[in-house]
Amino acid sequence: MPITKDTIKALCQSEHITMKELASKANMNYTGMLDKFRRNSITVKDLETLLNALGYELQLSKQDK
Repeated sequence: MPITKDTIKALCQSEHITMKELASKANMNYTGMLDKFRRNSITVKDLETLLNALGYELQLSKQDK
């Protein structure tokens, strides 16, 4: 499942934090963060930073075929 802005937004809601608060907690500029999602230029490092700020971690797993 790709991690999208909606995924991050849902995690924020479950953690009772706004996207703006998340950006601040992750030491990111709020507008810059939204622009990265809009342009599809968000990096793995950005996602890892955002997820860590929410108390989650990014993991890779092999798909079952």
